[in-house]
Amino acid sequence: MIKLIESKKDLIATEESPFGVRIRSMAELYGVGEPFAQFWAQNGSSSLAKLDDTAMLEAGEGDWEELTSFLRMLGVKTLSCSEKAAGRLGFPVSDRGEIMLLHGSVEDVYPSETVKNPGLREIYALLCAAQTESFTPPEFEPFYMDMSYRTRHDAAVSVGIRSDGELAACALCSSLTEHAAVVSAVAVLPQHRHKGLGRSVIATLTSLLNRERVYLFRADGENEEFYHALGFVPDGGWARIEF
Repeated sequence: MIKLIESKKDLIATEESPFGVRIRSMAELYGVGEPFAQFWAQNGSSSLAKLDDTAMLEAGEGDWEELTSFLRMLGVKTLSCSEKAAGRLGFPVSDRGEIMLLHGSVEDVYPSETVKNPGLREIYALLCAAQTESFTPPEFEPFYMDMSYRTRHDAAVSVGIRSDGELAACALCSSLTEHAAVVSAVAVLPQHRHKGLGRSVIATLTSLLNRERVYLFRADGENEEFYHALGFVPDGGWARIEF
């Protein structure tokens, strides 16, 4: 049975997956009484959350037929979950990749001067400039509203490096729990790549986070050697479903 969560003490999402971290972080930030942020649990095994028109699932050994039917009725545009869960749900997958996990922080081999929480407009411009076939920046207004709210409430943190006054590299964390965090974006301007800036922003960010577990989502075919060199290890697969 899928039950609506009405108290944070009833959350069953864990810190053992990036989806659970995102769900717990969202509940801590927004609470469980807002119509735009809702949370459910299924049989003490699976956790589901909805923020506006997006959903995320930390799946256990639940009733997959019930979950599939519930998601069809939920009215969301996208769902993030593990690749294994996507296969059990049976929906077509629009994007997939590898979950990577870091225990602790990254060592900064080539230190650069970093700035904490640079302007979100600067960050967004950098994300747009670093766009690839597998990475499309979110729409500006939802990104700006959500990240500014999270940053003000210490639920998100970002790090940047400037070169000649221009933001050349950044790394963002948008989900935090007591012991874990999820890095949501790392970007370097094309003309500033291969200078160690990407490593520097991740090293500074993971040091600031000071969490036992740091997750990120790597797109298929992108940056595998880079993240392995930083100490990240594979931790399963992620999938995004569009309805």
